[in-house]
Amino acid sequence: MTVPPDQSPDRISAGKPPQEPLQQAIPSGKPQANFDSYMEGSKTQPNVPQGIGAPTPMEVARGPAISSSGISFDSVLAQGRQAQDTLGTVEEQLKDKNLKLKRSQSHLVRQKLGDANSYIRAAGSKLGVQMPQGKMPPGLSGVARFIAMINEGQDQLVQVQAQLKKMAASGANVNPGDMMSVQVKMGLAAQEIEYTSQLLGKVIQSVTQLLNTQL
Repeated sequence: MTVPPDQSPDRISAGKPPQEPLQQAIPSGKPQANFDSYMEGSKTQPNVPQGIGAPTPMEVARGPAISSSGISFDSVLAQGRQAQDTLGTVEEQLKDKNLKLKRSQSHLVRQKLGDANSYIRAAGSKLGVQMPQGKMPPGLSGVARFIAMINEGQDQLVQVQAQLKKMAASGANVNPGDMMSVQVKMGLAAQEIEYTSQLLGKVIQSVTQLLNTQL
């Protein structure tokens, strides 16, 4: 006799009671807020120091702000002496054997030295010193022309300083506006000369490094 299949419902075995969701163990002794902060981590970025280098010619061209406070014969005389010293440095740089100027650089040097001399003449004019623009000897070009322009600037600075000393010794009463104008023009002349020195220095340095790598 065939036994009919068991049609009784499947037996349901007793299962384990549902478990509570597990919670992450929190280290004892630390409150929840501290743990959350620890998990989030620090979001601050390290500070990156900015590099400090020598001023570029463009930075020199902008120059520092010229203050109107403390204008005196002595302060303008100091400007003149500084400009003279820098012109002497430029002359030495022009005589450097490693100086090789491109056409654009030569044009820039000529322009800057010419502008510096114009500012010095304008400052002298405010002090009553008439200094007509000097004429370059015919046939001068390149470094020889630049040195002639430097000599002209040196002569003009000597005349300006001589006039300042004369006025200071005589106790001359100069209009503050005129003194301010003299200081500004002397400052602009010094900036043009300093720019030229920076430019020549970079050219000499580049050529020197190139020659050293070829040895």
